[in-house]
Amino acid sequence: MLALLPRHEAHIWLIDPETIRDGTVLTDFRTLLSVEERTQCDRFHFPQDSHQYLVSHAMVRKVLSAYTGLAPAEWRYSRSNHGRPEIANQDVADIRFNLTHTCGLAACIVTRDVECGIDVEKLDSRHHLAGIAQRMFAAEECQLLEQLHGKKQIEAFFTRWTLREAFVKAKGIGISYPTRKLHFDIEDDDTIRVRFDSDLDEDDGHWQFRLLRPSGEHIMAIALRTDEPAEHRIVKHRFNR
Repeated sequence: MLALLPRHEAHIWLIDPETIRDGTVLTDFRTLLSVEERTQCDRFHFPQDSHQYLVSHAMVRKVLSAYTGLAPAEWRYSRSNHGRPEIANQDVADIRFNLTHTCGLAACIVTRDVECGIDVEKLDSRHHLAGIAQRMFAAEECQLLEQLHGKKQIEAFFTRWTLREAFVKAKGIGISYPTRKLHFDIEDDDTIRVRFDSDLDEDDGHWQFRLLRPSGEHIMAIALRTDEPAEHRIVKHRFNR
């Protein structure tokens, strides 16, 4: 069944957790989770956060099972040194995945033998965008943001924020990475290049980035670290339980 996941494709699965409200379905989803996941699900203070966690993590298990003979409840995860969940089942160790969710959307990316990261954000002007950018973005990017206003500034900020989040998630490290030392040149959603400061041990030729707009109020970025120059084809799916 892994033939459904070619090595030069990255599959994106999307769902709005609010569309899953049937009690029987949610009970079934809960049975798929590990004890650790169910414990985490129960720790959330707000019901909507618990609901989002339940749906998104059940989605990951069911999506991974679509490519293999494993049942959704059989997936086991380990954690990297920085806490990123990774597949622990030895017979499918070449599968990589990453999960993201925000208000109104959850998404996961699945690849084979390629480190991947994904991040989605809801466009929101409530944050102090300029202050965050000064701490996280390259100087050129901050200057660009200062020239923009309103919706254009919000979109430019979250574009660069999601790209950074996807990058550090693909590397399996935290946002403590010196993200001011990378700069994104964005021609369009499909043509994105990264430039690293010379003191970083990074090769921009090993990275592929893509922006996606799953709705009018969300922006999503994916990052792939490849050992080959070949571009990965991005395939989008809607998860339907």
